[in-house]
Amino acid sequence: MKIQIRNQIFDIDETTLYDWIKLGRVPPEAFVWSETLTDGQWQPVSEFPPVQKLWDLESDSERTNTDQSENSSNELKTGQGFLKYPRRLPVVTLILIVLNVAIFHPLELRLIASPQDLGPLIQFGAYSYHLIVEDGEYWRLLTSTFLHAHALHLLLNMGILFLLGSLLEGVYGRSRFLFFYLISAIISSVASLPFVQNALGVGASGAVFGLIGVAVALGIRYKDRLPRRLGRILGLRLLPFIAIDILLGFFIFPYFNYNVNNAAHLGGLFTGFVGGMVLTPEIFSYRRSEKRIVAGLTAVLVALTIASGVMPVLHAVTDSKDTAERQVDRVSPADLTDYIKSHEKIILTRPYDPNAYAILENLYIEALQTFPDDASWTHKLKQFYEKALQADPDNPVWNNNLLWVYHATAFERPDEQTDLTDYIELCETVANKRGYNQPLYHNLEYFYTRAKGLAPQEGKFWDRKLEVFYQVAIKKDPENGTWNNNLAWLYVEQQSNPQKTVELALNAVKQAPTEKNFLDTLGWAYYRNGQYRKALRAFEQVVASAIETEEEFKAQESGWKGITKLVQTEKSPQASRNFTPVFLKFYERLSRLFPENSANRTKLDAVFKLYQQGTYRR
Repeated sequence: MKIQIRNQIFDIDETTLYDWIKLGRVPPEAFVWSETLTDGQWQPVSEFPPVQKLWDLESDSERTNTDQSENSSNELKTGQGFLKYPRRLPVVTLILIVLNVAIFHPLELRLIASPQDLGPLIQFGAYSYHLIVEDGEYWRLLTSTFLHAHALHLLLNMGILFLLGSLLEGVYGRSRFLFFYLISAIISSVASLPFVQNALGVGASGAVFGLIGVAVALGIRYKDRLPRRLGRILGLRLLPFIAIDILLGFFIFPYFNYNVNNAAHLGGLFTGFVGGMVLTPEIFSYRRSEKRIVAGLTAVLVALTIASGVMPVLHAVTDSKDTAERQVDRVSPADLTDYIKSHEKIILTRPYDPNAYAILENLYIEALQTFPDDASWTHKLKQFYEKALQADPDNPVWNNNLLWVYHATAFERPDEQTDLTDYIELCETVANKRGYNQPLYHNLEYFYTRAKGLAPQEGKFWDRKLEVFYQVAIKKDPENGTWNNNLAWLYVEQQSNPQKTVELALNAVKQAPTEKNFLDTLGWAYYRNGQYRKALRAFEQVVASAIETEEEFKAQESGWKGITKLVQTEKSPQASRNFTPVFLKFYERLSRLFPENSANRTKLDAVFKLYQQGTYRR
């Protein structure tokens, strides 16, 4: 069967003719020809019996549009310019939007609860090169296109999907439209594999770009059939907007630490464009074989989508949190160096972002563990922590991890003293630039003390360093008992400034009255100052209470040592007479406190024997 419309002749089947008539695309002056239905003669379409019935039924609707075709005749420059797609509800588009929104809600709750945890993305089916290629989880090629990282991401993709879907689903039909969407989603994920290998990926933008490609193909292939209002926005007119989006993805968004999968965008765009150039819109299609092929392929893609959607559910049930964390970021050693360089260019050249710095820190640590003999990674970590601490000295993570790296790479190693100098200079540089910060000062104190222990011949130099350091710390933070206590203990060791030592120790105990370390220091301060009864009372508080930590155990041992010193010290007759009743009451109290045969009772009895021996000698 053939039809002639405004001097243009088209091959057509009977079913398509009826569809065109229902859609108001056949004017009354058209002619039809059929070897059987019109006996091989051209006949006005209005005289074709089945058509007459259709026109009678549609006289109040579609036919009205045809009668008004004179208003659009100037717009349609050729006989082929009659494209009018059916104004029906975009069911497939709405279903896709509902699916994306429904999946986003539970994922968003997980991400809000733990923003830094990428485990939920893994369990819900995010794109991961290592999981797809190395572990064979190919279903992630589809599931990742139904996930979104945040609400704005979802809103942008679903907005474009609705605008394009409302047009293209009507033009191409539901089956072809769904085929375009799903095949673009898959190909966009496949296109990401060579380029995105060390990051997670989510989002429907690859599929959405596929629809943009279809719109470009539609505008190019059927430019003479499109109404002018569509011709203004489809085809090549979309290219500037596509170019802007691609440029933003390559150059602008990365500057703000917003990573865009440009490979997925381009892959989806190309897939949609090729599909749009190959497949015929439903309103023009009269090849039943094409309909069957597309319907079959779409059914296969829908089945794959459903099967893929089951896999994240199984993983959410069976995978532990450790499994998810292990899967997040696995970079092969061969690619690690280049991967770090690319992140350095992005992260270190931009304003400080703690999340981005944490990513780079983890990469440095991974490189340090992967290449333990390469000292350059230790040097890079030192430079990194100096930059991080200058940007955010209050962040305890950087201070704690700096100390961890020191212990992992330098502690008790042949070159420790040389490396220790670098760490001291690092902390001093940050302290000079950013001022007082307690975690940073604790690290610096540790490094000074460690340097003093490694070079006992330079003990006086480091004692002076520590003394100045404590004085500065107390001036900056006078309510900090630790600085007062540690300077007091330094003076105890030096056996200098006895009055100042007692004053500092009292300040420390005032801040933490039950702290065993502070009480022990106070006991030794009194002892060095000749205040033996006060020293005994302080030491009693140290040894009499229960211990819970290793630090408290050390303080208790030091307290017993102090008590032993007290009973062994040669005192003046008057001091001995004053000390004796205090000591006897001390012994009586602790005898009742400590059970027989306990460790503390044994130590108490040993001290009492020493006291008796000293008394008899006197």
